Amino acid sequence: MILRSWRRRKGSRGDDNESSNPLNGKNFDSVSLDSMKDPIMLSTAIPTLVVPATPDEVSEICSQIVVATHCGDHKRCKELLGKIKAWGRESECNKRCVANNGTGCVLSDLFYSFASVSIEKHVDMLGEILSVLTWMFPLGEEGQSKLGSPASLNSMVWVLKNGDPSARQNAVLVLKKLLSLNQRLVDTLSEIEGIIEALVNIIREPICPKATKSSLTSIYYMISPSSVSVALTPRFVELGLVWFITELLVDAEKGICERALGVFAGICDCKEGREEAYKNALTMPVLVKKMLRISEMATEFAVCTLWKLFKNAKRDEDDDENVLVEALQAGAFQKLLVLLQVGCDETVKEKATELLKLLNPYREKLGCVDSSMDFKSIGGSIQ
Repeated sequence: MILRSWRRRKGSRGDDNESSNPLNGKNFDSVSLDSMKDPIMLSTAIPTLVVPATPDEVSEICSQIVVATHCGDHKRCKELLGKIKAWGRESECNKRCVANNGTGCVLSDLFYSFASVSIEKHVDMLGEILSVLTWMFPLGEEGQSKLGSPASLNSMVWVLKNGDPSARQNAVLVLKKLLSLNQRLVDTLSEIEGIIEALVNIIREPICPKATKSSLTSIYYMISPSSVSVALTPRFVELGLVWFITELLVDAEKGICERALGVFAGICDCKEGREEAYKNALTMPVLVKKMLRISEMATEFAVCTLWKLFKNAKRDEDDDENVLVEALQAGAFQKLLVLLQVGCDETVKEKATELLKLLNPYREKLGCVDSSMDFKSIGGSIQ
């Protein structure tokens, strides 16, 4: 079609052959006849036009998927899914068109259909659907209902445990987005065997930063205060999550640090989590180090975690002195003073002030008094 269009332009413009020539601007002395016949050269000279997907085309494909799903025509479903994937690969514009015309709901129903029949038999197809669903959010209520069903969630967990790295990455991305829309799904997830181990394994054996962040976010939702988090959080602790988090915080990027600190703060709501934190030699150094210069969110989580550890140390450890001394040795007093000087959220400010009051009695014992870092310089008192 492109060549016919070119010929028409050439014939209609007559003398303007030079401007119509797709090789215009090239040095013909250096171009041999053989190279001009080369299809690779011609393909670069004549650009391929990509026709964007239209809403009507997307709706037609979705209708066909619905029919094929209800008929149990899995081969046809796979062909149609391939068309959607091809559109997504072509451009971001196509992705938006596909996502905005009800495809997410249709694919959620397709995933549910395959998951309800047999996970092992259709694991490849389930993985393909998940790879497309990663760019389909937010879903409508019907899509969320299908994807959040016990059968669908059970399939996602199976992929998280047994899939290849790419499939596991897609599964945790979809799970994270689903939980962000409906945190009540934590109740259903908590009853699926292996979900906690699968999420921790993604942190222990990283696939990529995106998967690590998605796993941390999912864990954060699961341990946030709820009727089931009381039982879930200690299970995460048993699998060594505190150790993995502190190791991760040493040199992680900003997005991972924020999420890891959020999870750490949540873990320290339970006694088992705090006990593991007290034992870990990296706890105080990484919390103090990450208190500043990352983001306001990271600062809030770091201060909140320190506050939980300090306030519960006497009850948990029968001796809060070791915890406070470790924090002082890591430079917590100076960092907290700087935090108050540069300004912070009122809630964070209250916790930071309380932490300074707890730390102050131990400063002279350790010889940590520094006249240049005095609480009085910011108009307060720690007596």
